[in-house]
Amino acid sequence: MVPIKLVLAVQEEEYIDPFLRYVHASEFDRRLAVTAFSRREALAQYVAESGGDIDVILGDPAYLEAIDTLKWQGLCCVELGEGGVSQEPGSLRVEKYQPLHQLLSSVVELVRGGPGKQMRSDGQPLVIGVYSTVGGCGKTTVALHLARQLATEGGKVFYLNLETIGSELPFAGQSSREGQSGFARLLYDLKAADDRRETPRFPISAYAYRHPVLQGDTLAPPDNLNELLEMERKDTAELMDYIAGSGLYDTVIVDMDSFPDGRTEAVLERADRIVWIVADDWGVMRKTGGWLTHLERTRPDFYRSLLGKTRFALNRYTGKRSADLPRPDLKLQATLSYIPAWNQGSRQGDLLHSPLFQRDIIRLCHELHGEGPVPLAREG
Repeated sequence: MVPIKLVLAVQEEEYIDPFLRYVHASEFDRRLAVTAFSRREALAQYVAESGGDIDVILGDPAYLEAIDTLKWQGLCCVELGEGGVSQEPGSLRVEKYQPLHQLLSSVVELVRGGPGKQMRSDGQPLVIGVYSTVGGCGKTTVALHLARQLATEGGKVFYLNLETIGSELPFAGQSSREGQSGFARLLYDLKAADDRRETPRFPISAYAYRHPVLQGDTLAPPDNLNELLEMERKDTAELMDYIAGSGLYDTVIVDMDSFPDGRTEAVLERADRIVWIVADDWGVMRKTGGWLTHLERTRPDFYRSLLGKTRFALNRYTGKRSADLPRPDLKLQATLSYIPAWNQGSRQGDLLHSPLFQRDIIRLCHELHGEGPVPLAREG
């Protein structure tokens, strides 16, 4: 994971030492690369010679003023305040004397809160669930590509994997170690807060980590599968609301199990868009039709709501179709090209560079965000 390059600029050297010691001994050691200054002249020289290779400057107001003419577009400057209000209208500010975990969590969230894709009109992020009635249709591959593409386009993306046995993220390496117990701990803290009828104490940055390939945030999977198996509909809804309500993301991608348990149904109900993956296979189409028919008969209101936000996507498309969607009122909104490398056992990370698949994912991303219809490939 690429750490946030933070410059600390304060007058008191006795503030710098415990700050640096806490960073190096905490979860922020991998998130932040800190350079500290107590002299304004040295700070100004460092900023001038940095070549723009700084993400955030956290400092006393006088120090931020001293480098005002050296700032560049995209540089995040956060004022360390001591009560009262900021002297600069619209400036970013955190309290200087507070628990360092809270201070650093706030700074990380401010840095990640840069411009991205447009949110919904109500200011909430777009929650996109990726679903398939049958396993093995490439659901996780599609979810990962959606997350990566939206992040590449400048979006602030969170990838949430709710599969009981999820696929390994591509090229996670050691970066996933940072958030090793993030998922389990977050579930526990959300339940504890709900029991106390309080809001959660910590921000999402206390549990999530930034994945270097996806270029977005995610949670390391729990070691114990019971953490997922014991999740109920209410737990899942609260988890999605907590992530979506953080204010850090404009898109949340949720990867679901194919089995319609409480977790899956909570996502189908809560999501703003559903990407429903199908395959050119009679069995897949039959099972998809059977599940939709059951929903229409037993939960007609939910069925109508689900169809209204669902985009059916045919994965592994070769240019011709032999199996149609199971009902005449259902239409395909996207096709995702067949990549021969899949049959050669390629890892998911290798597919991130497939030009054909990326082209199709771009079209799907634009359609999901209301940027125009998806032009389907012409059958030969």
